[in-house]
Amino acid sequence: MKKGSLLVCLSLFSMMAFSQNDVAQFLKGGQSDANKLIQAYMEPYAFALGDGLNNGWYSTAKTHSLFGFDLSIGASFVQVPNDSKTFDLKSLNLTNMVVKGGVSIAPTVAGNNTPGPVIGVNDSKGREIVNFNSPQGTGMDIVPVPMVQIGFGLLPHTDLLARFVPDIKYNNNGDEMKIGLWGFGAKHNFMEWIPVLNKLPFDASLFGSYSEVNGESGLTFPTSDYSSNPNIRIENFNTEGQMLKLKTKTSKIGLVVSKTFTILTVFGAIGHSTSESNVDLLGIYPVVATADLGGGFEVTQKGALVDPIALEFKTSNINVEAGLRVKITLLSLFASISKSEYTAYNVGLSLGFR
Repeated sequence: MKKGSLLVCLSLFSMMAFSQNDVAQFLKGGQSDANKLIQAYMEPYAFALGDGLNNGWYSTAKTHSLFGFDLSIGASFVQVPNDSKTFDLKSLNLTNMVVKGGVSIAPTVAGNNTPGPVIGVNDSKGREIVNFNSPQGTGMDIVPVPMVQIGFGLLPHTDLLARFVPDIKYNNNGDEMKIGLWGFGAKHNFMEWIPVLNKLPFDASLFGSYSEVNGESGLTFPTSDYSSNPNIRIENFNTEGQMLKLKTKTSKIGLVVSKTFTILTVFGAIGHSTSESNVDLLGIYPVVATADLGGGFEVTQKGALVDPIALEFKTSNINVEAGLRVKITLLSLFASISKSEYTAYNVGLSLGFR
């Protein structure tokens, strides 16, 4: 699996910028250290994916008439802030890994595409087995999350919204990757039911949504990924079942308010957003350890790591949004700025009738 996104399918998400070499590097220090490193390294993209999935659900508080519908195509461009582009290796309290030199600030996946500080891996006697640079970032601090959505007016003053992408599979240098997405939402214009309020010159709706993404990628690790040191002997081991899996769940509830001036609609919203991403590395992977051989010194495989990575990224925060929508006959163009964990810039167009 070459350097690139796990979620490349149809340009859905720019997340999980794992390369095989990066994964192998992380595992050199054992399971505990590997989980700490990957958690800190990948956190910005996990948070950005959650924010992106919770955006783009609406561009007005007004609901469709009965049997009205629209088809929307859009994208959220989530900006990773500067303080999330790096992390301090020393703050992770690593057990088997030691930062060499005086610099301990490393790039996250959203950071600069330059190698991070040198990390040494020590054995139980404090002798260095191998050393490597912490992985470089992608240089991409804006994460695009494209989306296709359909909305229907099937209930009085209520829109039902749906997103669905069936499992899409593709081959990346022999590794099969696949991803699928589904989500649903509802928007209800409660002002229409309340006397006096239904006479006011704006619309207000309650909104709720839920989304889920499932993705996975097979992995193929050659021995060279673990070390190029000729003194390190990696014995044969079973590589079947090596796989990287992702599951992301998001939800959002809130209030949407809008005001229409002929072809222009101004809208705003406030609500509560949550996201949870789980990343698991499954399969059997070798552990490199030292061994004294008759007064000599050699590095060899000792044992193995089984399902070594299990990460969870959670966010829960208040979301505020402001935007504009321009409607010309059946076509509408919309744009907004949303702020929650990160800042997102949302754009899109929709086709339909109300």
